Amino acid sequence: MEKFKEIREEAFERWLSDLTRSRAPGELSDNYGESYICKWQDQLTQKGEHCSVLCSIADWLDNVSDLLDDQRYDDLTKSDSEILFRYYTRVLLIVSEIIEDFVGLHACIKGVQKKEASRELENLGSEMEVKELKWLSDFINSVCKHKSEKDNYHIHNHHLKYEFEDFGDVEHENQISLSNIDWSTVNNETTIIFKPLSYYTGICVHLYLLFNELISNEPGYKEKLFELYSKEWTSGTNES
Repeated sequence: MEKFKEIREEAFERWLSDLTRSRAPGELSDNYGESYICKWQDQLTQKGEHCSVLCSIADWLDNVSDLLDDQRYDDLTKSDSEILFRYYTRVLLIVSEIIEDFVGLHACIKGVQKKEASRELENLGSEMEVKELKWLSDFINSVCKHKSEKDNYHIHNHHLKYEFEDFGDVEHENQISLSNIDWSTVNNETTIIFKPLSYYTGICVHLYLLFNELISNEPGYKEKLFELYSKEWTSGTNES
């Protein structure tokens, strides 16, 4: 029976590689000094300035690395679905904040509402489907967050079965999924399916790389970012 170790290690390797990060065995933080986010910060450092959000994003991504580097769950199998549900939920709660971060930054830089910013990023990101960010946000809000109003998992938590594409489960009828969050027909046979772990982390990677493309190539984007979030650097260190 397949164990979670293979799934976790593959997702972690792709995460670090795609973001130009590394984490030595036994370390509890990533090294991201060669990532593009530090290179943009270096441009400001040379002028005696510092962009807060660039540092914050770089640091915050360590939260995902922490979970992907956690070996305690390696022996879990599909039969440990309740424990896996908690693990995927923690990943998704962090993913939610990362998505919100990029959407919010884009909204501020472009001077638009967050909904419009989300649509723009989906349209710019050729790997994304239209409304994919909305679907993911709705899934996280409905399944992973505890809410006591309206229809959601917290209200309908009558020991529903969890399924995982990482372990070979597939979408079918009577199921809560990324593209189907309809609690009105839920019964004791309803299942909740999670997409692959690497899918969720991959959305963050895609937005991260798209953000870099905008800073690099869209006229005025970098300048507006620095105008909004850069300040004179006055501490004793210039590390990003």
